[in-house]
Amino acid sequence: MKEQYLKNAEMFVEQAVKQDELFGLFDENEGWANCHAHDNKDAAAVYLFWSEPALAKKLQNEEWTNYKVEAISLSVFLESWLDGMQKEHVFAGVNWDENLYGLEIEAMVLKNSLIEKTQELSRQDSE
Repeated sequence: MKEQYLKNAEMFVEQAVKQDELFGLFDENEGWANCHAHDNKDAAAVYLFWSEPALAKKLQNEEWTNYKVEAISLSVFLESWLDGMQKEHVFAGVNWDENLYGLEIEAMVLKNSLIEKTQELSRQDSE
């Protein structure tokens, strides 16, 4: 299973960088969809993000029925979200499945992966 979660996380990084955006579930009263960490007792919470709106939509059930799929620009995510998440010990759950399973990634690890992928694609474009 862990191998599939790793593939999901890699797909998230690849698609988010190529599309220049990612998606979350948002409710005006409750904020962004999040849950308790499964694997990291140091994590205050895990905020959930997806690389495709359809993946986020799968979680619009039970607890998150009233939440809407919202796009987040990659630049805003890199500049505003991840540093704050790191300070608050909030991890990122990327491309989690409908059973709320996937990797719990430290915010700075995710930020570095996204920046590295951005630089890699920039190099490929300039070649």
